[in-house]
Amino acid sequence: MNVPPELADLAAAYIERNLATIYEFGKNVLGGAKNKARLQLKGTYSSYIASAGSRYGRSKSFFIRSAPTDIYEFYVPLGVTCGEHNLESVSLAEIESLTKRAIITGTAGCGKSMLLRHLFLSTLRQGSRIPVLVELRSMSSMEAPTSLIEMIESSLSDHSFNLGSSFIEMALNKGHFVILLDGLDEVPVKQRKKLGREIIKLSLTATDCVIILSSRPDDSFSNWEEFSDLTVNPLSLDDACKLISKLPHDEEIKKKFTRELQASLFELHESFLSNPLLLSIMLLTYGQYAEIPHKLSLFYDHAYEALFQKHDALKGGFQRDRLTRLDIQDFAKVFSAFCVRTYNQHQFQLSRTECLAHLDKSKIQSNIDVQSDKFLDDCLQSVCLLLEDGVQIAFAHRSFQEYFVATFINQSAPSIQKKLMDKFDYSLDRDSIFTLLLEMNRDLVEREFILPRLSSLFRKLKIGRQVGITHFLRYLNLCFSEIRFPDRSKSHIGLTLTSDRSHPESLSFLQFALRSNPEYTSFDEISGDDVAPSWREVADRYSVKGEERVLRIKELTIRTPLLREMSKMHGPLSLNALQSAYRQMKALTKKHENVDKSLEALLT
Repeated sequence: MNVPPELADLAAAYIERNLATIYEFGKNVLGGAKNKARLQLKGTYSSYIASAGSRYGRSKSFFIRSAPTDIYEFYVPLGVTCGEHNLESVSLAEIESLTKRAIITGTAGCGKSMLLRHLFLSTLRQGSRIPVLVELRSMSSMEAPTSLIEMIESSLSDHSFNLGSSFIEMALNKGHFVILLDGLDEVPVKQRKKLGREIIKLSLTATDCVIILSSRPDDSFSNWEEFSDLTVNPLSLDDACKLISKLPHDEEIKKKFTRELQASLFELHESFLSNPLLLSIMLLTYGQYAEIPHKLSLFYDHAYEALFQKHDALKGGFQRDRLTRLDIQDFAKVFSAFCVRTYNQHQFQLSRTECLAHLDKSKIQSNIDVQSDKFLDDCLQSVCLLLEDGVQIAFAHRSFQEYFVATFINQSAPSIQKKLMDKFDYSLDRDSIFTLLLEMNRDLVEREFILPRLSSLFRKLKIGRQVGITHFLRYLNLCFSEIRFPDRSKSHIGLTLTSDRSHPESLSFLQFALRSNPEYTSFDEISGDDVAPSWREVADRYSVKGEERVLRIKELTIRTPLLREMSKMHGPLSLNALQSAYRQMKALTKKHENVDKSLEALLT
């Protein structure tokens, strides 16, 4: 293997600094003569640092697809926020100064995976621990669930770290590793809870190891008391300009785009252009469209058109011939069906054989005659919606999969639309499918998804004319089973609500429904009281020192002080939020009745 000089130097420095310590804790499980064991350790660690460093130090990206490229050629340092702490340029040392247990969260395209690769490399440079990067999305392509420890061992052995399970267990107990777990949100839902329990268990047994995972935001993380929440910061204007300068695109277009960013463009569209992926899409489509879209779905519309029609503009204007000869709409139909199939099976990277099997069925469903192998080659080489990642094939970005799922639903027959919305409702608080679909077809989402569920919810709550404290208590009983107050002596104080049940009218749905209201502004404003208590204040009052306190929801009554305080809090879980949703249901009912009447009047 041709080892880059930097990695060879890092391996040599690491071995010189740590070999004696490693041998001391590992000698009992390695066996054999001392010199032989030390030689084995030296060879293993040298091979691992060289192999894993090369693998994670190079990557393909949305813009750079032809070959893996050094990530620092296009990586812009990302900052994270943890409570009152703001880390502008993150390294392992900076995170470890705050916590040994971190969950890095951020929306699609914000750079979480690239940040973990950067942390992997910064750990190698720091030289005191060995980093292990586990790409959790690989669980979606496995036939049977795999334990976290097996995945860690597999990640090590894939890069020539073959010292055996006993050595790895000993090393975990000694705090020898930095465990980096990328993409918990990409693990199939059925496996995610089990994996979450295993992560928490590992954090309690491997107490001296650093454990960092990445995910899109998820309410369930509030139960992970040992972990600190780190949120990826949006790009600043300077960061955005640096990223543009690094991307392989026409230099004149980059200069013009940068000038417009600095003039007013970034300020006008900061919510989009502070996201690395959306910024890249905007550069790709810049000059082709007269205005910048205000909707996320239009970003992906434009990106797909640019990839399909001018897919190699980023490489100097060369346009590669497509093999399938499908027009842009038919190509999208087949690819949308492919995305629905893979999304339904929680597959975000697949083998070529799996891709072809899905495409064989997707073209039949789309009623479009195309050769699956040629279509796949177009997806990889011409339209660039997919990319090869080692022996696997992955989406150019996972958010493209979600966009095409939303497109498929929007273009399907009414009976299929409702079935798919009901099937994918678990993704409301994790993925962007419903947000994109709402932009594409607001009437559909309101009529077939939001309104029926709001109506069902308020029937279950037995509401007459208005929503009161009794209905709020019924809602808590419907959604949750207990309230947990952590030990007051812990550094992170807050209450969490847990549930042993799932239903269509969950809190995730209520949040989505409220956000879908054009008059909605912020959850912070959903309260009837300007001095509403915060979750932290309530937790401080009801928690006790030295133990966790658990209250069953069914033990609460309308006279319970805790219930009354919770009902007055800001946010989606409050009496005022429930009242807002009830008014929304009335308004939607009237709106869609008027649409039906207007249609009748038009046709008579």
